[in-house]
Amino acid sequence: MSFFKFKQFTIHQDKTAMKVGTDSILLGSWLTINKECQTVLDIGTGSGLLALMVAQKSNLVKVTGLEVDENSYHQAKYNVKHSKWFDRINLCLINANHWESKIKFDLIISNPPYFTPSSISNNEARNKARQQGTLSLNNLIDLWLKFGSNIAEYACVLPTDQANRLIDLCKESSLYLKKQTLIRSNNQSKIIRKLLLFSKQTLPTEETEVCIYNSKRDYTKAYTELTQDFYL
Repeated sequence: MSFFKFKQFTIHQDKTAMKVGTDSILLGSWLTINKECQTVLDIGTGSGLLALMVAQKSNLVKVTGLEVDENSYHQAKYNVKHSKWFDRINLCLINANHWESKIKFDLIISNPPYFTPSSISNNEARNKARQQGTLSLNNLIDLWLKFGSNIAEYACVLPTDQANRLIDLCKESSLYLKKQTLIRSNNQSKIIRKLLLFSKQTLPTEETEVCIYNSKRDYTKAYTELTQDFYL
């Protein structure tokens, strides 16, 4: 599908390797934007989906999206330009590791690369978007510490093994898991993803669980309620 229509915006995706997927929809729907949050950094913005979801959630925040792939960057530019929040989203074509900014961000988000270099497809752009050669879990922590404000939180979505690794790495850096939601395809499946929110402050971890499908392969009530602000 060359485009994906949401309630308040449309994602055109004919030029980007990474199409609209459940991971980003889950993360964007799940995020809570604190009242104190004024600036958001989206690392690896792709088609601009997460940036647009955040802009819809809060009329106060300004979003900066970083994207290393040129085709995805131009796709995101188009999607943002044709949205009602074009004046609150700024996009940069750059590797996040090479970027500099005087602005500090109150929330940093990403649907980060999590396939190892052995998981290679025939699509070079998709490989670049999804392999850890561009951004590792350690890179993401470093970027959070570098660009985050004093109150900065970091949110992402990862498969279970990578999520557990990130939790351990954050503990080593005295960073704390504030919230996690476990995602299952259905009641019988194993955990396939974790939605994670980290804080610089010591807080008890809030843990919840969501199943995407019921036994009839229809969306569950929990998933529908979570995504209701975005899905048509």
